[in-house]
Amino acid sequence: MSNEVLRENFREKISKIFKKNFKVFVVLLIAIFIFLFAFLFYKNLQEKNNIKVAEEFTEASILVKQEKIEESKLLLELIINKNHQFYSPLALYLLIENNLEKDSRKIIAFFNIILKNNSIDEENLNLIKIKKSIYLINLDNEKLIVKTLNPIINSDSVWRNMSINLIAEYFLSKGENNKAQEYIQLLNTKEKK
Repeated sequence: MSNEVLRENFREKISKIFKKNFKVFVVLLIAIFIFLFAFLFYKNLQEKNNIKVAEEFTEASILVKQEKIEESKLLLELIINKNHQFYSPLALYLLIENNLEKDSRKIIAFFNIILKNNSIDEENLNLIKIKKSIYLINLDNEKLIVKTLNPIINSDSVWRNMSINLIAEYFLSKGENNKAQEYIQLLNTKEKK
């Protein structure tokens, strides 16, 4: 019997709490519903945006193959500026690979736009920095190469050794053996630890 009385008291307390705070519960339910609706709306919008960017990239690729240089260049620049984590880097690589943009300052600016993208994980950003450095090697911009690669070299990135090798090879190709040796020593000291 005591269990039955306890259950009845518990039900009464719950009923009183619910009646007393009915408005709070209704507002809470409405807030949850609005949040859920907004979340689903955002996900749907994001999915549509991904599809649109993918279609634009495909169209740009086709325009490149058709040698419609100006149209493809404009579309690729648009994709780069959208800062999409997947298609923006691809658009830049397509732009460079097909030599659609002659102005190296614009290419470097495009790399910088992509490197500021917060949705790209750190290791992929490091890979993009390496690709930027390779582009800079062709321009023989030592200062910018070192500035771009040093954060990777001073980290535990999986791209660290490649960065060191890349910059060492760059200095060796310029006949600056002392600078190359400094980087090679960095590689050797880290490997011994």
